[in-house]
Amino acid sequence: MKLILKSLVLACVCCLVSNQLSAQVTYELQIDSIVGLPDTIEDGQEVTFFMIVSMNSALFYQGDIFVELEYGGQFYRVDTAISVNGFLGPNSPNTIQAHHRFSTDDDLNIGDNVVVVWPRIGDGTTPSQEVINPHTQIINLVEPNGISPQPIARIRESFVSPNPAITGIQYNLNHTVTVLESILLDVSGRIVMRSNASTQIDISSLPAGVYFVEVITEKGDVYSDKLLISR
Repeated sequence: MKLILKSLVLACVCCLVSNQLSAQVTYELQIDSIVGLPDTIEDGQEVTFFMIVSMNSALFYQGDIFVELEYGGQFYRVDTAISVNGFLGPNSPNTIQAHHRFSTDDDLNIGDNVVVVWPRIGDGTTPSQEVINPHTQIINLVEPNGISPQPIARIRESFVSPNPAITGIQYNLNHTVTVLESILLDVSGRIVMRSNASTQIDISSLPAGVYFVEVITEKGDVYSDKLLISR
């Protein structure tokens, strides 16, 4: 009887250890693209950039997604980060709009600096995670009165038609403009749709209301327009 009980206890312990080992998985995050992070930034300048993050492993994650920058040997969570949703999977990339103020108030110095961009999930440590290709950017931090290249442009103009729209929209942009991605936000600033389509966007799934359209171009410029969906 004692031998049977001992065998049962041993089996339970082995089962628990096995379950714990199987639960200790590592989420492999991958940066697919980053747009709008310039090479030259003035001290104290606020920068908005966009990134697409996906999962490189056959795992699904639902929860907080945020962005950290590493420079001067320290990690800094970006000032604000808005993601399409709190979900990542092997075939479900997520677009994140990040906003950060680069300054010598932190550990940056005037001159060339290396900034590493890290997407994070959970609290940044739990669950276990690895960014297999963090984005490294060498920037030149200059004094505010320094001469810097032409900054990334944010262009506000009416380019969406029809407006108001019912089921679909198209862009009336210069033929030299190459659209990389489109992002639709509601009035609260929440991203409700993203699309890689360059000419026409299906909006039939969105409820009636006021939205903002952000079009990111191949050059990194951002075109902004207001959209009214009516039914």
